[in-house]
Amino acid sequence: MNKYFNIAVSIAVSAFLATNFYLLFSDKSIITKSVYVNEYERLPAKDYQENLTKQAFVAPLETYTVYLEEEEAVNSWLVEEGDVVTVGQELALLNTERAEGERELWEAEYEALLEQEIDLNQMISDLESARSKAKSNQTSNVKHNDGVKEIQGKTTIEIGVDVGFTVDVTEEGSYSQAIAAVEQQLAEVNRQLVVLDAQLMQDPSNPALISPAEGVVSNVTRHSDRLFIDIYSEQKVLVTYIKDDEWQEVEEGQQVNIHGTGIVETTEGTVLSVSTVAANPSDLLATYKELDIEAAENPLAYYEVRILPDEELVSVHFAKNAETVITTDEAFGAVAINELWLYPIDEDTREAAILDEAGRAKIVKATTPFTLEEYAIVTAGVAPKDVVLGKLSLREYDYAPHVILQFPSELPKKKEWKAFGWRNYVKAMFVK
Repeated sequence: MNKYFNIAVSIAVSAFLATNFYLLFSDKSIITKSVYVNEYERLPAKDYQENLTKQAFVAPLETYTVYLEEEEAVNSWLVEEGDVVTVGQELALLNTERAEGERELWEAEYEALLEQEIDLNQMISDLESARSKAKSNQTSNVKHNDGVKEIQGKTTIEIGVDVGFTVDVTEEGSYSQAIAAVEQQLAEVNRQLVVLDAQLMQDPSNPALISPAEGVVSNVTRHSDRLFIDIYSEQKVLVTYIKDDEWQEVEEGQQVNIHGTGIVETTEGTVLSVSTVAANPSDLLATYKELDIEAAENPLAYYEVRILPDEELVSVHFAKNAETVITTDEAFGAVAINELWLYPIDEDTREAAILDEAGRAKIVKATTPFTLEEYAIVTAGVAPKDVVLGKLSLREYDYAPHVILQFPSELPKKKEWKAFGWRNYVKAMFVK
């Protein structure tokens, strides 16, 4: 009798326990529970910056090129590489019998450049007007005729010296790229007009090749089908290159810290321009690739960035390299959370678990514009002094569970024990 009774009691107890376990821990359980969390942190407020470090080279803000069509037109050269020149200074004396032909050529090219300037300004106006009316599913055309083609995704842009232009655009970004390409050509036309204007202002009775600007002679081509003198402007900039995966991070106007031998330690600057077209092969680009630690996935996708220092780089020579730190993003009074403690929603939004005033886990959406060293910088959703929890499974609860935090393992120092006072210990042990 006792045997069967014991078996029945055992079965009843087992069924009771199984039922309770099911009610407590099944997926459909409605009984609230307390969750133990051993990873948590109270967040302090700090200022954060995302920086991009780049090697850069000192270069002229502007480069002016004066030229002649025939080698026989030069009577004698008056400058060489490295010479400092001023506006109107004679660079080379011309043969009188050849000077008239050169002047006619300059006048014809000057008129052509003026027409090209008008056409390019009209192109920019047309593109800006079309961009303001365009929608993402529309295709617009601005038709002229040109020689150089640039293909940006599905967009074909044709730009050239003949002032012809055709653009077939389907996206807002394509309009911006087309406008930037036309503005780049317009800047080159303006530089050429400055050179020719200075050349045509000289005294015809004393023909000479003259400097259109103050600067340094960088190159003299004395023997060629076309003779050149390149002049670097006095004002200097820093030139660096970014890869295709960095292009979206760098924008005009961003702050830059500049470091290097011969450069004042506190020198700062701003991003002057970011090219939308991949850089052409050059000695400067080749040197940059040699200094760059990380190789690009696409070796052709390097884009030129020009940085304007706040202070003139008077004592620094051209082509000298310097280290630049571009601030691509920053947040003031933000908090940093371990990326592993967050659940991604989209590019700039993640879910975090924080402890509310009642001691329950609360799931919130946090705005995370950038990350630093495996920590997401949060600018909204989680406030300073909030306690963030490192248990991702908390987001799976249909309710806010009570949280039991791990007791701090760090013991107070002896001075802290004494400073607390025995009366406070008595209150903590008996009164409360």
